[in-house]
Amino acid sequence: MTAASALPAPAGAPPESVIASLGRLASPIDIDRFGASFGLGPARASGALKFRFCFQEVPFAAETERRRERTVLTLTGDFGFLPFSAENARRRRRLRTVLGAARQASGLSWEIGQDHHIRAGGEIDLVPPLTPTTVIAGAATLLLRSRPYLELVIAVGSEP
Repeated sequence: MTAASALPAPAGAPPESVIASLGRLASPIDIDRFGASFGLGPARASGALKFRFCFQEVPFAAETERRRERTVLTLTGDFGFLPFSAENARRRRRLRTVLGAARQASGLSWEIGQDHHIRAGGEIDLVPPLTPTTVIAGAATLLLRSRPYLELVIAVGSEP
């Protein structure tokens, strides 16, 4: 079976015409407009794409969205709970010190919620076109900029 025979051809059209039509597509294709490129439906009006992944065992939620003339990737990481003083006063003190330093220099915004949940988030502009490679490169850039702080928060947060 060849690649050409795997592609659905319009009724009565030889497989070569399908390959020729694919060659006329502008490459690369924006992933948030993929369906519209093939006539499979409209592009997403918001241009938003959402996905999740883990980095160093920390769950992150990611979302891309178009804002005027630019595409922005937003990441939010969930680092668990800040222990109460009665649970582990030493770890709480050390985590608050590390989080203070991370707020100053990591490039991410760090917060401890009312529920004592530790979260970090950040944004980065993506270079068009919006391809899987562009999105992954943007996420990696944002995380690698703050990697020493991420690793320190994880290490201190997992202390006994």
